[in-house]
Amino acid sequence: MTARYMNDVLPTLREWRAAGHPAALATLVFVDGSAPRPRGSQMAIRADGLAVGNLTGGCAEAAIIAEAQSRLAAGTNRLLRYGKGSPYIDIRLPCGSGIDVFFDVTLPLDDVELIVNANAARCPASLLFDLEQLQSRAVAGEVTLEAQGQWARLCEPKPRILAVGKGPLVPLIAQLGTAAEFEVEVRSSEPETLEMARPYAAAAHALTTPDAFQCGKLDRFTAFLSLFHEHEWEPAVLAAALGSEAFYIGALGSRRTAESRREILRELGIDETAIARIHGPVGLDIGARSPPEIALAILGQIVQRRRQPRA
Repeated sequence: MTARYMNDVLPTLREWRAAGHPAALATLVFVDGSAPRPRGSQMAIRADGLAVGNLTGGCAEAAIIAEAQSRLAAGTNRLLRYGKGSPYIDIRLPCGSGIDVFFDVTLPLDDVELIVNANAARCPASLLFDLEQLQSRAVAGEVTLEAQGQWARLCEPKPRILAVGKGPLVPLIAQLGTAAEFEVEVRSSEPETLEMARPYAAAAHALTTPDAFQCGKLDRFTAFLSLFHEHEWEPAVLAAALGSEAFYIGALGSRRTAESRREILRELGIDETAIARIHGPVGLDIGARSPPEIALAILGQIVQRRRQPRA
Protein backbone atom coordinates (compact mmCIF):
# COMPACT_ATOMS: atom_id res chain seq x y z
CA MET A 1 0.00 0.00 0.00
CA THR A 2 1.34 3.46 -0.90
CA ALA A 3 1.91 5.77 2.05
CA ARG A 4 0.14 9.12 2.18
CA TYR A 5 2.65 11.96 2.34
CA MET A 6 2.83 13.65 5.72
CA ASN A 7 5.77 15.44 7.32
CA ASP A 8 4.77 14.98 10.96
CA VAL A 9 3.48 11.45 11.49
CA LEU A 10 3.65 11.26 15.29
CA PRO A 11 0.09 12.55 15.94
CA THR A 12 -1.24 9.85 13.61
CA LEU A 13 0.92 7.21 15.29
CA ARG A 14 -0.52 8.23 18.66
CA GLU A 15 -4.09 8.07 17.35
CA TRP A 16 -3.59 4.62 15.88
CA ARG A 17 -1.91 3.13 18.92
CA ALA A 18 -4.33 4.76 21.35
CA ALA A 19 -7.15 3.15 19.33
CA GLY A 20 -5.52 -0.27 19.72
CA HIS A 21 -3.88 -0.57 16.29
CA PRO A 22 -0.33 -2.02 16.41
CA ALA A 23 1.88 0.44 14.55
CA ALA A 24 5.58 0.89 13.85
CA LEU A 25 7.61 4.08 13.57
CA ALA A 26 10.19 4.07 10.77
CA THR A 27 12.81 6.82 10.92
CA LEU A 28 15.46 7.74 8.36
CA VAL A 29 18.47 7.90 10.69
CA PHE A 30 21.35 8.15 8.20
CA VAL A 31 21.88 9.23 4.59
CA ASP A 32 24.92 8.08 2.61
CA GLY A 33 25.05 10.57 -0.28
CA SER A 34 22.01 12.56 -1.35
CA ALA A 35 18.42 11.50 -0.81
CA PRO A 36 14.91 12.67 -1.74
CA ARG A 37 13.95 13.13 1.93
CA PRO A 38 16.06 14.59 4.75
CA ARG A 39 17.46 12.73 7.72
CA GLY A 40 14.82 12.44 10.41
CA SER A 41 11.94 11.84 7.99
CA GLN A 42 9.46 9.35 9.38
CA MET A 43 6.67 6.95 8.51
CA ALA A 44 4.02 5.42 10.73
CA ILE A 45 2.89 1.99 9.57
CA ARG A 46 0.04 -0.12 10.90
CA ALA A 47 0.01 -3.91 10.95
CA ASP A 48 -2.66 -3.88 8.23
CA GLY A 49 -0.36 -1.88 5.90
CA LEU A 50 -1.97 1.53 6.30
CA ALA A 51 0.87 4.06 6.33
CA VAL A 52 1.55 7.78 6.43
CA GLY A 53 4.80 9.62 5.84
CA ASN A 54 7.59 9.37 3.30
CA LEU A 55 11.22 8.29 3.45
CA THR A 56 12.28 8.00 -0.19
CA GLY A 57 9.67 9.83 -2.24
CA GLY A 58 8.16 6.54 -3.44
CA CYS A 59 11.27 4.51 -4.33
CA ALA A 60 11.19 2.11 -1.40
CA GLU A 61 8.00 2.84 0.52
CA ALA A 62 6.38 -0.49 -0.37
CA ALA A 63 9.42 -2.39 0.92
CA ILE A 64 9.53 -0.23 4.06
CA ILE A 65 5.87 -0.94 4.79
CA ALA A 66 6.44 -4.68 4.30
CA GLU A 67 9.44 -4.62 6.67
CA ALA A 68 7.45 -2.70 9.29
CA GLN A 69 4.70 -5.32 9.12
CA SER A 70 7.33 -8.01 9.61
CA ARG A 71 8.78 -6.15 12.63
CA LEU A 72 5.30 -5.79 14.14
CA ALA A 73 4.69 -9.52 13.74
CA ALA A 74 8.06 -10.35 15.35
CA GLY A 75 7.82 -7.66 18.04
CA THR A 76 11.44 -6.58 17.52
CA ASN A 77 13.17 -3.44 16.27
CA ARG A 78 15.60 -3.38 13.34
CA LEU A 79 18.07 -1.10 11.56
CA LEU A 80 18.11 -1.69 7.81
CA ARG A 81 19.97 -0.21 4.83
CA TYR A 82 18.22 0.58 1.53
CA GLY A 83 19.90 1.63 -1.71
CA LYS A 84 23.71 1.68 -1.92
CA GLY A 85 25.19 -1.07 0.25
CA SER A 86 21.82 -2.71 0.90
CA PRO A 87 21.33 -6.49 0.86
CA TYR A 88 18.20 -5.85 -1.21
CA ILE A 89 19.74 -5.55 -4.67
CA ASP A 90 16.35 -5.04 -6.31
CA ILE A 91 15.71 -1.79 -4.36
CA ARG A 92 17.70 1.13 -5.73
CA LEU A 93 17.33 4.83 -5.06
CA PRO A 94 17.49 7.01 -8.21
CA CYS A 95 20.07 9.30 -6.60
CA GLY A 96 22.41 6.33 -6.07
CA SER A 97 22.55 6.93 -2.31
CA GLY A 98 22.05 4.65 0.65
CA ILE A 99 19.77 5.26 3.61
CA ASP A 100 19.53 3.60 7.02
CA VAL A 101 16.01 3.17 8.40
CA PHE A 102 15.28 2.33 12.03
CA PHE A 103 12.09 0.34 12.57
CA ASP A 104 10.73 0.85 16.09
CA VAL A 105 7.82 -1.24 17.37
CA THR A 106 8.67 -0.93 21.09
CA LEU A 107 8.58 2.86 21.64
CA PRO A 108 6.09 3.31 24.50
CA LEU A 109 2.88 5.21 23.76
CA ASP A 110 3.75 7.51 26.68
CA ASP A 111 6.86 8.62 24.78
CA VAL A 112 4.84 9.36 21.65
CA GLU A 113 2.36 11.34 23.73
CA LEU A 114 5.17 13.30 25.39
CA ILE A 115 6.33 14.59 22.00
CA VAL A 116 2.85 15.24 20.61
CA ASN A 117 1.71 17.06 23.77
CA ALA A 118 4.89 19.15 23.93
CA ASN A 119 4.50 20.19 20.31
CA ALA A 120 0.82 21.01 20.84
CA ALA A 121 1.95 23.35 23.64
CA ARG A 122 4.37 24.96 21.12
CA CYS A 123 7.42 23.41 22.79
CA PRO A 124 10.13 21.24 21.21
CA ALA A 125 10.94 17.69 22.26
CA SER A 126 13.56 15.17 21.16
CA LEU A 127 13.58 11.52 20.15
CA LEU A 128 16.84 9.87 21.22
CA PHE A 129 18.09 6.88 19.21
CA ASP A 130 20.47 4.19 20.43
CA LEU A 131 21.14 2.36 17.18
CA GLU A 132 23.44 -0.16 18.82
CA GLN A 133 20.85 -1.24 21.37
CA LEU A 134 18.07 -0.74 18.79
CA GLN A 135 16.01 1.46 21.10
CA SER A 136 14.62 4.99 21.19
CA ARG A 137 13.07 7.20 23.82
CA ALA A 138 11.50 10.66 24.04
CA VAL A 139 12.58 13.57 26.23
CA ALA A 140 11.27 17.11 26.60
CA GLY A 141 13.27 19.98 25.13
CA GLU A 142 16.02 20.21 22.54
CA VAL A 143 18.84 17.69 22.79
CA THR A 144 22.00 17.70 20.68
CA LEU A 145 23.42 14.21 20.34
CA GLU A 146 25.69 12.83 17.62
CA ALA A 147 27.97 10.00 18.71
CA GLN A 148 28.75 6.41 17.77
CA GLY A 149 25.34 4.84 17.32
CA GLN A 150 23.64 7.72 19.16
CA TRP A 151 21.51 10.40 17.57
CA ALA A 152 18.80 12.86 18.62
CA ARG A 153 15.97 13.87 16.31
CA LEU A 154 14.49 17.26 17.14
CA CYS A 155 10.68 17.28 17.12
CA GLU A 156 9.52 20.88 16.69
CA PRO A 157 6.00 22.30 16.94
CA LYS A 158 4.13 22.60 13.66
CA PRO A 159 5.19 25.81 11.90
CA ARG A 160 2.52 28.52 11.93
CA ILE A 161 1.51 31.45 9.78
CA LEU A 162 -0.51 34.26 11.32
CA ALA A 163 -1.97 36.26 8.42
CA VAL A 164 -3.64 39.54 9.34
CA GLY A 165 -5.39 41.60 6.67
CA LYS A 166 -8.09 41.53 4.03
CA GLY A 167 -8.58 40.72 0.38
CA PRO A 168 -7.89 37.65 -1.80
CA LEU A 169 -4.30 37.13 -0.61
CA VAL A 170 -5.44 36.12 2.87
CA PRO A 171 -7.48 33.01 1.90
CA LEU A 172 -4.86 32.11 -0.71
CA ILE A 173 -2.14 32.15 1.96
CA ALA A 174 -4.41 29.99 4.13
CA GLN A 175 -4.89 27.51 1.29
CA LEU A 176 -1.27 27.32 0.15
CA GLY A 177 0.14 27.43 3.68
CA THR A 178 -2.07 24.58 4.85
CA ALA A 179 -1.06 22.52 1.80
CA ALA A 180 2.59 23.15 2.78
CA GLU A 181 1.84 21.81 6.28
CA PHE A 182 1.77 25.11 8.12
CA GLU A 183 -0.89 25.78 10.72
CA VAL A 184 -2.50 28.96 9.42
CA GLU A 185 -4.43 31.43 11.55
CA VAL A 186 -6.27 34.31 9.90
CA ARG A 187 -7.51 37.59 11.34
CA SER A 188 -9.44 40.11 9.29
CA SER A 189 -11.77 43.07 9.58
CA GLU A 190 -13.58 41.90 6.44
CA PRO A 191 -16.29 39.20 6.81
CA GLU A 192 -15.85 38.07 3.19
CA THR A 193 -12.15 37.43 3.75
CA LEU A 194 -12.86 35.36 6.85
CA GLU A 195 -15.53 33.36 5.04
CA MET A 196 -13.17 32.52 2.18
CA ALA A 197 -10.31 31.60 4.54
CA ARG A 198 -12.20 29.40 7.01
CA PRO A 199 -12.20 26.21 4.88
CA TYR A 200 -8.38 26.24 4.94
CA ALA A 201 -7.38 28.03 8.15
CA ALA A 202 -6.99 26.35 11.53
CA ALA A 203 -8.61 29.46 13.02
CA ALA A 204 -10.16 32.65 11.64
CA HIS A 205 -11.07 35.60 13.85
CA ALA A 206 -12.63 39.01 13.26
CA LEU A 207 -10.75 42.25 13.92
CA THR A 208 -12.44 45.37 15.21
CA THR A 209 -9.97 48.27 15.48
CA PRO A 210 -6.18 48.59 15.18
CA ASP A 211 -5.88 49.58 18.82
CA ALA A 212 -7.67 46.38 19.88
CA PHE A 213 -5.28 44.12 17.97
CA GLN A 214 -3.36 41.57 20.02
CA CYS A 215 -1.24 38.96 18.31
CA GLY A 216 -0.75 36.75 21.35
CA LYS A 217 2.53 34.89 21.72
CA LEU A 218 4.34 34.63 18.38
CA ASP A 219 7.02 32.01 18.96
CA ARG A 220 10.10 31.26 16.88
CA PHE A 221 8.14 28.72 14.86
CA THR A 222 5.68 31.36 13.59
CA ALA A 223 5.65 33.59 10.51
CA PHE A 224 3.65 36.82 10.66
CA LEU A 225 2.04 38.56 7.67
CA SER A 226 0.44 42.00 7.49
CA LEU A 227 -1.70 41.94 4.35
CA PHE A 228 -3.60 45.20 4.60
CA HIS A 229 -4.14 47.61 1.74
CA GLU A 230 -5.38 50.16 4.27
CA HIS A 231 -2.09 50.89 5.92
CA GLU A 232 -3.55 52.65 8.93
CA TRP A 233 -3.81 49.16 10.43
CA GLU A 234 -0.11 48.48 10.04
CA PRO A 235 1.58 50.46 12.86
CA ALA A 236 -0.27 48.69 15.67
CA VAL A 237 -0.16 45.31 13.94
CA LEU A 238 3.56 45.43 13.09
CA ALA A 239 4.57 46.96 16.42
CA ALA A 240 3.05 43.95 18.16
CA ALA A 241 4.72 41.48 15.81
CA LEU A 242 8.15 43.13 16.00
CA GLY A 243 8.25 42.56 19.73
CA SER A 244 7.88 38.81 19.22
CA GLU A 245 10.14 35.86 18.40
CA ALA A 246 8.47 35.25 15.00
CA PHE A 247 11.05 33.91 12.54
CA TYR A 248 9.53 35.90 9.67
CA ILE A 249 7.60 39.18 9.44
CA GLY A 250 6.26 40.36 6.09
CA ALA A 251 4.13 43.33 5.04
CA LEU A 252 2.29 44.00 1.80
CA GLY A 253 3.00 47.07 -0.32
CA SER A 254 5.31 48.73 -2.81
CA ARG A 255 8.83 50.00 -2.11
CA ARG A 256 7.42 53.47 -1.58
CA THR A 257 4.89 52.05 0.87
CA ALA A 258 7.66 50.12 2.63
CA GLU A 259 9.74 53.28 3.12
CA SER A 260 6.71 55.18 4.42
CA ARG A 261 6.01 52.29 6.78
CA ARG A 262 9.55 52.37 8.14
CA GLU A 263 9.30 56.09 8.81
CA ILE A 264 6.04 55.68 10.72
CA LEU A 265 7.55 52.91 12.84
CA ARG A 266 10.59 55.08 13.59
CA GLU A 267 8.27 57.81 14.81
CA LEU A 268 6.68 55.25 17.14
CA GLY A 269 10.09 54.69 18.69
CA ILE A 270 10.78 51.28 17.18
CA ASP A 271 14.50 50.80 16.62
CA GLU A 272 16.14 50.14 13.27
CA THR A 273 17.14 46.57 14.11
CA ALA A 274 13.52 45.63 14.71
CA ILE A 275 12.29 47.50 11.63
CA ALA A 276 14.88 45.71 9.50
CA ARG A 277 13.15 42.41 10.31
CA ILE A 278 10.23 43.34 8.04
CA HIS A 279 10.18 41.82 4.57
CA GLY A 280 8.56 44.52 2.50
CA PRO A 281 7.76 44.45 -0.31
CA VAL A 282 6.80 40.97 0.84
CA GLY A 283 7.61 37.81 -1.12
CA LEU A 284 10.32 36.49 -3.40
CA ASP A 285 10.98 38.51 -6.55
CA ILE A 286 9.60 36.06 -9.12
CA GLY A 287 7.70 38.59 -11.21
CA ALA A 288 4.40 37.68 -9.57
CA ARG A 289 1.38 39.67 -10.73
CA SER A 290 -1.85 37.84 -9.85
CA PRO A 291 -2.98 37.18 -6.26
CA PRO A 292 -2.20 33.43 -6.53
CA GLU A 293 1.30 34.18 -7.83
CA ILE A 294 1.89 36.77 -5.11
CA ALA A 295 0.69 34.32 -2.45
CA LEU A 296 3.08 31.71 -3.87
CA ALA A 297 5.96 34.23 -3.75
CA ILE A 298 5.13 35.06 -0.12
CA LEU A 299 4.94 31.43 0.93
CA GLY A 300 8.21 30.75 -0.91
CA GLN A 301 9.94 33.48 1.07
CA ILE A 302 8.55 32.13 4.34
CA VAL A 303 9.83 28.64 3.52
CA GLN A 304 13.19 30.07 2.46
CA ARG A 305 13.58 31.95 5.74
CA ARG A 306 12.54 28.90 7.75
CA ARG A 307 14.91 26.53 5.97
CA GLN A 308 17.70 29.02 5.27
CA PRO A 309 17.62 31.56 8.14
CA ARG A 310 20.50 33.60 6.73
CA ALA A 311 19.15 33.82 3.17
